[in-house]
Amino acid sequence: MLQLAKARGVRVAWRDLGRRHGEYHSTGLILLNPRRSHTLQRVTLAHELGHAHYGHAWTDDAVLHARHERIADEYAAELLIGSRDYALAERIAGPHVGGLARELGVTTRIVEAWQRLTERTRRIA
Repeated sequence: MLQLAKARGVRVAWRDLGRRHGEYHSTGLILLNPRRSHTLQRVTLAHELGHAHYGHAWTDDAVLHARHERIADEYAAELLIGSRDYALAERIAGPHVGGLARELGVTTRIVEAWQRLTERTRRIA
């Protein structure tokens, strides 16, 4: 993820962010909380790269903010979960979102985002 960020011209730094996992600044900087696990930092970086990719700016509009968060989660899911990896994880863990997340090394939120994307793709096809 760090190499991907660098390739996209996004700088990454670590700072204690209290309860937050990370944040994206429109200046091209992503801050990650070093007090979080490696897995959560990786997922957060992928999520924040989604905000950078789409050029999301901070908003206090709750509806727009929720939309940006969903889109960034789906972007992260595409970066972090491959179809084959998901299928293998499902054979091992079954349909339980927590088990899938553990097998895939992501959060349940990212598994759910991947599932939404896959369902949308199936409906379109």
